[in-house]
Amino acid sequence: MSRPTVEEAVEVLMMNEPKAFRIVTEVLFKIVRNIELHPHEPKYSQISTGSAAYTGKIACAKGGLRFLRAVGFEKREAAAGGAGCSSDAGDAPTLVLAAPDAEVLEAGKQALKAAVKEFGAKVEAARVAENKAAAFKLAELKRVSAQNNSKRDATAEAERRQIMEGMAADKAELERQRDPSNFC
Repeated sequence: MSRPTVEEAVEVLMMNEPKAFRIVTEVLFKIVRNIELHPHEPKYSQISTGSAAYTGKIACAKGGLRFLRAVGFEKREAAAGGAGCSSDAGDAPTLVLAAPDAEVLEAGKQALKAAVKEFGAKVEAARVAENKAAAFKLAELKRVSAQNNSKRDATAEAERRQIMEGMAADKAELERQRDPSNFC
């Protein structure tokens, strides 16, 4: 299986939902930075695929493993009967960066930085579009509400006029009945 490029891996990372994208890029950046800072310490160049951090932050995100492979990590099967390990993580394969390439690691780090910036811009553009759509919908609701209020007010005004006319007619009838000249 051929090794993916950093660009291909980042393209896949960009397909994640915002929360997953943020988590996976933070973890991947930390892994690359730690390897650059401590190139000769094996603990930074080995990742157990059975660990909670790997399964919960990298493996569950689109492109997480692809990125690690792109910067040089390779899967190595765990030795049978791991020394005193009773957990499943001890039997899980390990990702190992046997020969760190400083240029590839730096390219990976820069690609992650650029991806975070681009993803942020995409999320912001989506938020702006969503806000515009919501503002349009709100304006439409206000227009319909104003129409309904206008109809309701017109109906209420017509009813008020009808009541006032009825009261005026009743008052005129009452005054006509009280007028002594109307008695024969």
